[in-house]
This record gives sequence, structure tokens and C-alpha cells, in this order.
Amino acid sequence: MVVAFLFAAGVMGVQFFGLGLTAAKVSHAAQEAAYVAGGSLEAATGPQTPCWSISGGLAHPQGYADAAVCHAVLENLGDANPDLVSVSVSPTLLNRGKHAPIHVTVSYRQPISSPLLRLFMGETFTASGDGWSQ
Repeated sequence: MVVAFLFAAGVMGVQFFGLGLTAAKVSHAAQEAAYVAGGSLEAATGPQTPCWSISGGLAHPQGYADAAVCHAVLENLGDANPDLVSVSVSPTLLNRGKHAPIHVTVSYRQPISSPLLRLFMGETFTASGDGWSQ
């Protein structure tokens, strides 16, 4: 019984460490996306829908506004499931000034597979990160 508990605690520890790494990736992805959004030359030519506000648009941003932001988020999250990622960018593309700071928030809801860790943390772990362009 002690060996089973030690094994469960080890699995819990590995997944807890993985959740910490995911939180660091999410924070980095938000900062990189803000940097990309601040330097994007995409012009506000019309009422374009941003890729991050469309279901499936984060994974396939072609034809939507802020495609560079969506690419930056996914590149920095690595193997994250795009369906579990939510992104918000403010101000919107139409309301951005030339030197206005841009705020990007990235959230990732990761399911917890370890039963012992799920007992303490619930079914999912939500990592959230904010980034600002200068």
C-alpha cells in the first residue's frame, strides 16, 4: 500500500511540475503575442473578425484579422490543444492607434489526469498570462 501511495504521489508531482511549465509557457505566449501585435503592420481596412474570437480560428487564422497574434500564441504554447486556449486582445484592431499599448490575455484550460491531484485541484487547471506591448 505504501508503494502504491508513493507511485501516486510521484505521478502527482510530475503532473504538478508540468502544470507549472504550462503556466510559464502561457505567460510567455501572452507576452510574445503582445509584442507581435504591437509590431504588426496589419491595417484596419474594414470590419474584420479576429482569428482568436472564432471557434477554430486560433488553429487556422488565415483570412481573419490578427493572424500574426494567433500564430505567435500557438508557436509559444508548443503542443497545446488550440481548442483549450482562449485569447483576448484589446484594443481591437479597428481601435488601435499608432503608438497605443496593446494588452493580450492568454488562458489555457488543461485537464488534470492524476486522480490524486484532481482531488486537490479539480478537473482542470487554468493557466492565464497577460502581456503588454510598449
